[in-house]
Amino acid sequence: MGTRLYPISPSKLGTWQDCPRRFFFRYVEKRKAGGSWAHFSMGNAIHNALRDWWEVPASQRNAAKAAELVTTNWQPGGFRDEEQSDHWRESAKAMVWRYLTGCEPGAEPRSTERTLAARTSGQTISGRIDRLDVDPENPDALVVIDYKTGKRVPTTDEVRGSQALAIYAICVQQSLRTPCTKVELHHVPSGVRVAWEHTPESLARQLGRIEQISSEMETAEARYRESANPGLEDIFPAVTGALCGYCDFRQWCPVGAAAAPAQPPWAGLPVAEGGYDPD
Repeated sequence: MGTRLYPISPSKLGTWQDCPRRFFFRYVEKRKAGGSWAHFSMGNAIHNALRDWWEVPASQRNAAKAAELVTTNWQPGGFRDEEQSDHWRESAKAMVWRYLTGCEPGAEPRSTERTLAARTSGQTISGRIDRLDVDPENPDALVVIDYKTGKRVPTTDEVRGSQALAIYAICVQQSLRTPCTKVELHHVPSGVRVAWEHTPESLARQLGRIEQISSEMETAEARYRESANPGLEDIFPAVTGALCGYCDFRQWCPVGAAAAPAQPPWAGLPVAEGGYDPD
């Protein structure tokens, strides 16, 4: 039998780099985090509405339909109360319609919400891609599009250095046998769209870094399972900071709980109430 390949994903890689202790709780012990975050509820509704939009006949694509899709996909989890949930649902409707009106007329995605995979010498990589478009400058190639709904407007450096976007492009190339070097982040609240064109060399560098980090993760997991008395501080150290206030696992992490006060479930919404102001 062949050697088992270590499974990785953009979320798994990001969690390890943010905080190995959080990685331990989520991916090694697989603890279930309780509660909901309002910004996740809003983000999921926007993602799902944009996914469903492309299934709507072109003749029915209007502001009312966009609002209906947001409402259909809306969940109130994490909001302070019904009034706050209603406020942000209306804001999300405006964000989605403003974003859609900025899309190229007549352009249709190749696919949406598609999970693809790739293999390296020691890992299996998988990623769920929000949208794949045909490259308008090369009809034989595809473009990866990833929606963002958080506070921070993406920059060119962020898109260029994104391991998640590189993983998606690599997965497209391997799974679909189709050229894919262009990646984009679309920040729905502000309408900002940032693109980057990779080269074979830049994707190879990204893949090398991903393999290196994956090896660190795999080694840490093996050390923990093979040790008679594993020490979390040594194998999965906590990285503390302001993000500890948002961590789903802070109740099991005294050092993280001491580093920052717990944030209310609605603290991660894009801006203070009143709607996102791109200016």
